[in-house]
Amino acid sequence: MSQRASFAVVVERDTAQRNAWSELLERSGLRRVLRRARPAEARDLMVPGVPLTAMIVGLSAHLPRDDDMLGLIVGVRRHAPDAVILAVDHGNRPRGAAEIFAAGADDALRADHDPSEMRARLSVRLQRATLAGQRAARLVQLGLTPLEEHILACLNARRGQIVSRAELAAEVTGGEWSYGDRRFDVHIARIRKKLAEQYGSTLRVRTIRAQGYVLEGDAPL
Repeated sequence: MSQRASFAVVVERDTAQRNAWSELLERSGLRRVLRRARPAEARDLMVPGVPLTAMIVGLSAHLPRDDDMLGLIVGVRRHAPDAVILAVDHGNRPRGAAEIFAAGADDALRADHDPSEMRARLSVRLQRATLAGQRAARLVQLGLTPLEEHILACLNARRGQIVSRAELAAEVTGGEWSYGDRRFDVHIARIRKKLAEQYGSTLRVRTIRAQGYVLEGDAPL
């Protein structure tokens, strides 16, 4: 089966608003933007592993319709956890933003927002999603086990600083490290080998005797 092309979708009942948001997504660099008027029409697009990049939805001032749209956000977040989801509360309700975030959206705007605000928020969210996707791809290429990925993440969070074995034990396993315990040395050796295959000498883990490990280099991770 061929892989489906990625897409974005706008779900909004007002035709003019739907078209305006679709054009905004296209100007943001998203090539395939689908337009739907009702949540039920958008649900047909959502299947496990759906290659959804972004979604903008408009909530009306009518509670039953809002519940349906909030339910759509919940479903999209479940099927496409990495998608960027923005919602606009046309009713400007006091708890509108809280309900939108609880459903799983990344951002919420009021109906009276300035168009430039949506452009700015969308740009930031898409940029963060792209960086996160690139980082995930790099980790996949490294072929790290979940435990190795956790260890490397701890070292990367303090890149250039020495992280002791006791600190790794506390952060990675939630336990304690005792003198003579060599378990991290084994994992570090494997991580070091995989980094060398992917990055050469531009990113490396160095062992500091009697102190711990330090991740060195400027390559992105």
